[in-house]
Amino acid sequence: MRKLEMEEWEKKYIIKEIKRFDQINTMTRRVYADPAMKGSLEDWSSIGEFKEDPAGHTQKDYALRWSSRIYHAVISILNMSKPNPSPLSKVIKETMASSAHTLSYTYRSLDGLKIDTSDPEIITRDLKKAAIFYGADIVGICKLDRRWIYSHTCNKEVGESDAVEYKPQEIHDGFQYAVVMGFEANYNMLRYLTTQIGGAAQDLASARMTITSALVTAFIRNLGFQAIDCTIDDVAITVPMAMQAGLGDLGRHGQLITPRFGPRVRLSLVITDLPLVTDSPIDFGVTEFCEKCKKCAERCPSEAISHEDRTTEPVNISNSTGALKWPMDAEKCRMYPAKVKHPCDTCVVVCPYNKPDTVFHRSVRWLTDHVRWGDPLYIWADDLLGYGNPKPADNFWEKWKPVRGI
Repeated sequence: MRKLEMEEWEKKYIIKEIKRFDQINTMTRRVYADPAMKGSLEDWSSIGEFKEDPAGHTQKDYALRWSSRIYHAVISILNMSKPNPSPLSKVIKETMASSAHTLSYTYRSLDGLKIDTSDPEIITRDLKKAAIFYGADIVGICKLDRRWIYSHTCNKEVGESDAVEYKPQEIHDGFQYAVVMGFEANYNMLRYLTTQIGGAAQDLASARMTITSALVTAFIRNLGFQAIDCTIDDVAITVPMAMQAGLGDLGRHGQLITPRFGPRVRLSLVITDLPLVTDSPIDFGVTEFCEKCKKCAERCPSEAISHEDRTTEPVNISNSTGALKWPMDAEKCRMYPAKVKHPCDTCVVVCPYNKPDTVFHRSVRWLTDHVRWGDPLYIWADDLLGYGNPKPADNFWEKWKPVRGI
């Protein structure tokens, strides 16, 4: 693995002018803001009926998954730090402010007192430690690249099922840095592919992400500086800034691949005016490996992942343009779980980089970086050893030995 200068990273990925992407074109918004997309399915949720067969979809399995995500949306609704808070969050804020027993949910400045920032390296070190303490597994810092900030935001109006609040988004020049955090999803549980058990692993990582981002935002504010919690696809595109912050590189499936966890991470972003020291982008052979591998494209049940070479051209309006990548068909990807009524993390599970962080797998990752001519052999061995194959969910509850903190 080697560190890249930002000029090297730009040369590898930025081919044309990057125009700020409009949030209304993301699939999370199009399912209710795009009339054509909204009308293509009656129900966009992935909630189905309880089943005893196949295993992994019983009421107990559903309870495991949906309990993991119960506060995911609730905490994001309470996020008042965004430039354009959702209409619902504004109503909640007004209600809480008028309550006789108002909760102390906002930071109250200590007479404008700010922590000493004469040594940004110490501040950066301590901020990263705090982020890990609060729940992050990996943390990186980059300069705030405004090309990745959404040009507009789109949110549902309160009490109007078909109405949206759509407005421009601007972040003032004082915000100069981005804190990018990654949260591991449990390797063993994810292997219960397309079951509620596998979905629970991703949703618990998302819950940890949401809570940690809120805590890191509050921590920075308690240091006397400004911070915006950008979690839940709210303010900016996270993956390119995670790359710039040195957390990983871009895979064929459109997700960040990290050296330690592969693509098995959820990403969050906090932007701030706190002076910090930036990390460097990294290169550890992902692009070259993904060019040969194609396992995620071959196994994707929705056929949403490209088999072709990288390009700057979009598949549809849910792709940003200008950066060299494998564009994913987000329409197919989002529609599939809504049709089959179960989660799908196939691209993550079959990815050869999705392995436990052991000495053996670290050694193989080293080989993919330093002995790149052997990539076809590594891919063959990955298939031979059965990595990426789903685990049967029979007797999951009897066999399951959860480890706290993972």
